Amino acid sequence: MIDYMKFDVMWMDDVIASVDLKPANGGTPYVINYIDTFNKQFSPNMEGYITLEEIEKWLKWRTFPPTRANAKELLASLGMQAFNRWGIVRKTHGVMADDEIWLRFKGETLTHRDVCLRKELYYPDSTNETIQPNS
Repeated sequence: MIDYMKFDVMWMDDVIASVDLKPANGGTPYVINYIDTFNKQFSPNMEGYITLEEIEKWLKWRTFPPTRANAKELLASLGMQAFNRWGIVRKTHGVMADDEIWLRFKGETLTHRDVCLRKELYYPDSTNETIQPNS
Protein backbone atom coordinates (compact mmCIF):
# COMPACT_ATOMS: atom_id res chain seq x y z
CA MET A 1 0.00 0.00 0.00
CA ILE A 2 1.30 3.43 -0.91
CA ASP A 3 1.58 5.92 1.95
CA TYR A 4 1.37 9.45 0.52
CA MET A 5 2.25 10.95 3.90
CA LYS A 6 5.80 9.53 3.80
CA PHE A 7 8.14 9.96 0.88
CA ASP A 8 11.73 10.22 -0.18
CA VAL A 9 12.96 13.16 -2.19
CA MET A 10 15.04 11.65 -4.97
CA TRP A 11 17.74 12.97 -7.27
CA MET A 12 17.98 10.41 -10.05
CA ASP A 13 18.01 7.19 -7.98
CA ASP A 14 19.60 8.68 -4.86
CA VAL A 15 17.58 9.58 -1.77
CA ILE A 16 18.43 13.18 -0.85
CA ALA A 17 15.77 13.64 1.86
CA SER A 18 13.08 11.72 3.73
CA VAL A 19 9.84 13.41 4.69
CA ASP A 20 7.11 12.33 7.09
CA LEU A 21 4.13 14.65 6.83
CA LYS A 22 2.28 13.09 9.78
CA PRO A 23 4.69 11.45 12.21
CA ALA A 24 3.15 9.44 15.03
CA ASN A 25 5.03 11.43 17.70
CA GLY A 26 3.07 14.64 17.41
CA GLY A 27 1.88 15.16 13.89
CA THR A 28 4.22 17.97 12.85
CA PRO A 29 5.88 17.32 9.47
CA TYR A 30 9.49 16.15 9.83
CA VAL A 31 12.31 16.08 7.29
CA ILE A 32 15.80 14.61 7.16
CA ASN A 33 18.08 15.99 4.44
CA TYR A 34 20.95 13.70 3.48
CA ILE A 35 22.85 16.32 1.50
CA ASP A 36 23.81 19.89 2.19
CA THR A 37 24.93 22.82 0.05
CA PHE A 38 22.34 21.90 -2.54
CA ASN A 39 19.95 24.60 -3.72
CA LYS A 40 17.02 22.19 -4.05
CA GLN A 41 16.90 20.69 -0.56
CA PHE A 42 13.47 19.99 0.82
CA SER A 43 14.07 22.29 3.79
CA PRO A 44 16.81 24.68 4.89
CA ASN A 45 17.67 22.59 7.97
CA MET A 46 19.44 19.25 7.75
CA GLU A 47 16.92 17.62 10.09
CA GLY A 48 13.89 18.72 12.00
CA TYR A 49 10.30 19.81 11.86
CA ILE A 50 9.12 21.71 8.81
CA THR A 51 6.38 24.31 8.60
CA LEU A 52 3.38 24.14 6.33
CA GLU A 53 4.70 27.27 4.62
CA GLU A 54 7.97 25.49 3.77
CA ILE A 55 6.04 22.53 2.39
CA GLU A 56 3.82 24.81 0.31
CA LYS A 57 6.88 26.64 -1.05
CA TRP A 58 8.43 23.35 -2.12
CA LEU A 59 5.18 22.08 -3.66
CA LYS A 60 4.80 25.34 -5.58
CA TRP A 61 8.25 24.80 -7.06
CA ARG A 62 7.29 21.26 -8.23
CA THR A 63 4.00 22.09 -9.97
CA PHE A 64 2.83 24.21 -12.86
CA PRO A 65 1.18 27.51 -11.89
CA PRO A 66 -2.62 27.63 -11.78
CA THR A 67 -2.47 30.61 -14.16
CA ARG A 68 -0.65 28.67 -16.87
CA ALA A 69 -2.40 29.00 -20.25
CA ASN A 70 -3.13 25.28 -20.58
CA ALA A 71 -3.68 24.57 -16.87
CA LYS A 72 -7.19 23.15 -17.43
CA GLU A 73 -5.89 20.72 -20.06
CA LEU A 74 -3.02 19.65 -17.81
CA LEU A 75 -5.40 19.05 -14.92
CA ALA A 76 -7.71 17.04 -17.19
CA SER A 77 -4.75 14.91 -18.34
CA LEU A 78 -4.11 14.12 -14.67
CA GLY A 79 -7.77 13.27 -14.08
CA MET A 80 -8.28 16.36 -11.93
CA GLN A 81 -10.96 19.03 -12.14
CA ALA A 82 -9.53 21.59 -9.73
CA PHE A 83 -6.02 22.87 -9.04
CA ASN A 84 -4.51 21.19 -5.98
CA ARG A 85 -0.73 21.26 -5.60
CA TRP A 86 -0.56 18.16 -3.40
CA GLY A 87 -2.86 16.27 -5.78
CA ILE A 88 -0.66 17.22 -8.74
CA VAL A 89 2.52 16.15 -6.94
CA ARG A 90 0.96 12.82 -5.95
CA LYS A 91 0.14 12.08 -9.60
CA THR A 92 3.33 13.48 -11.18
CA HIS A 93 5.78 12.58 -8.39
CA GLY A 94 6.87 16.22 -8.60
CA VAL A 95 8.77 15.51 -11.80
CA MET A 96 9.85 18.58 -13.74
CA ALA A 97 11.49 18.90 -17.15
CA ASP A 98 14.39 21.03 -15.93
CA ASP A 99 15.87 18.78 -13.23
CA GLU A 100 15.91 15.17 -12.10
CA ILE A 101 14.38 15.58 -8.65
CA TRP A 102 11.23 13.63 -7.89
CA LEU A 103 9.28 12.03 -5.03
CA ARG A 104 9.00 8.33 -4.30
CA PHE A 105 6.19 7.62 -1.87
CA LYS A 106 6.54 4.94 0.80
CA GLY A 107 5.52 1.60 -0.65
CA GLU A 108 6.56 2.42 -4.23
CA THR A 109 9.39 0.72 -6.07
CA LEU A 110 9.75 3.31 -8.83
CA THR A 111 13.14 4.31 -10.18
CA HIS A 112 14.29 7.40 -12.04
CA ARG A 113 13.84 5.52 -15.31
CA ASP A 114 10.14 5.09 -14.49
CA VAL A 115 9.43 8.80 -13.94
CA CYS A 116 12.04 10.50 -16.11
CA LEU A 117 10.71 12.94 -18.72
CA ARG A 118 13.91 12.86 -20.79
CA LYS A 119 14.43 9.15 -21.25
CA GLU A 120 16.21 9.67 -24.57
CA LEU A 121 18.89 11.63 -22.69
CA TYR A 122 19.36 9.37 -19.67
CA TYR A 123 18.22 5.97 -20.98
CA PRO A 124 18.78 5.79 -24.73
CA ASP A 125 17.08 2.81 -26.28
CA SER A 126 19.72 0.17 -26.93
CA THR A 127 17.56 -1.35 -29.67
CA ASN A 128 18.34 1.65 -31.88
CA GLU A 129 22.01 0.70 -32.09
CA THR A 130 23.25 -0.31 -35.52
CA ILE A 131 24.00 -4.02 -35.68
CA GLN A 132 26.83 -4.95 -37.99
CA PRO A 133 26.41 -8.25 -39.88
CA ASN A 134 29.06 -10.91 -39.35
CA SER A 135 31.70 -11.07 -42.08
